[in-house]
Amino acid sequence: MTETTRIKRIFRGAIQRGTGRAHLMMRDYPHINFSQEILKAAVTNYAYDPQCERSRGLYTVELINLSAQREKLTRQVLQKLVEQKDNTWGLDQLFEIARLLAQAGNQEARVAFYERLELGASPGYACVGMYEAVKLDGVEGMKRAAAVIGKFLAANPEETEHEWLLNYAQEHNPEVRVEEELAKAAQHNTHIAYYLTAVQATRQREAEMPPRPAAPGFEFIRNNIENRTRKHLSASIVEKLNRQQIRLLADAFLLETNRHRQEGYLLVFRHVKFPYGYEKLLALAQAPVRRTDRLVEHAVAALRFFKAPPIREFALTALTTSKEPWLYLDLLINHYRRGDHVLLTTLARQADSELAIENLASSFIRIYQKHKTKESQEPLRKIYHRMNCGMHRADVVETMIRNGVLPDKIREEIPFDSYYAVREAHASLAAATSRM
Repeated sequence: MTETTRIKRIFRGAIQRGTGRAHLMMRDYPHINFSQEILKAAVTNYAYDPQCERSRGLYTVELINLSAQREKLTRQVLQKLVEQKDNTWGLDQLFEIARLLAQAGNQEARVAFYERLELGASPGYACVGMYEAVKLDGVEGMKRAAAVIGKFLAANPEETEHEWLLNYAQEHNPEVRVEEELAKAAQHNTHIAYYLTAVQATRQREAEMPPRPAAPGFEFIRNNIENRTRKHLSASIVEKLNRQQIRLLADAFLLETNRHRQEGYLLVFRHVKFPYGYEKLLALAQAPVRRTDRLVEHAVAALRFFKAPPIREFALTALTTSKEPWLYLDLLINHYRRGDHVLLTTLARQADSELAIENLASSFIRIYQKHKTKESQEPLRKIYHRMNCGMHRADVVETMIRNGVLPDKIREEIPFDSYYAVREAHASLAAATSRM
């Protein structure tokens, strides 16, 4: 392997994770052409959960601007935008990149942006990019987006349109009555008129819908368990139960022998403490994991309210023998001892999937937020360099800062991270340092 190949491999890992190391490498190796890696990152949103983390457009534009091949790379990215048909997180990111370039004065980017936006009304092309149009040109961008959506709706009358985009445009342009401006434009543009009609029709349907039922409570939970409906059971629902209701559910759980209904009860005790001790929960947690349900996982989660030597003993055994050790890691939140960082570092090194890495990261954060110790540095550093979730990376960085263990190399790169909260963590750290 040549030195250039080795450096490109490191760069590829950094840009896929979204860390600021990619920015620093472009600074340190100006003679190496990273164009292909940047182009791939522009087309592909590498975030672990793009729906939550959103686009890495700004991060990518900054890398494009650092490139010695900036002009060629920009043209390639814009061409990819125009060519992309499918509705992917990568397409959303390409729209953001083009919008940022256009806002910086790049006319080719503006042309490509609206060329692809208008293709959204054509068969085979995803109709997206509308929010970016509002960001780019405010009310005028909203008009162009409405025209595209209206044309799409006219060709696909079975589709509906909510007022979300319209509300977004109004929120970001409070000095203008956006809907009135659209109504004026609709007098001369049938597609905008079609868009407004579709929005108004959806409003009318929603206004005629029956009122929402009362907030779910005890009966909802009991019905959810007994009928195995598996409706979402959030912490906010469970935490409204009174002590008597919790005991009624616990009593029923102790008598229950059906595995699926046991799982339903444990969904409750993930969020509130089981009132009859940990022994029953520990026995279930020690059973082999089945692929057909999540009983063991829920039992382990319910144990997090307790602290007892047998729980720690079980946790250490499971963490060193299970193929999915991250299922048991939260048990160390209440049972962490000095020296456990060695085990956690080993787990971070051995993790062999994105799912495992992100689950480990979640637990590392919870453990070291509770246990402020210098030995947290190595597990957190190891997981930082393996994860591509910006949201968890922000929490890891903030935990390292609070624990006073942020390595200098990570401190140097976080101002250029792909996730805004990581950059904000650096800004807060810099501000705090300047006041000292």
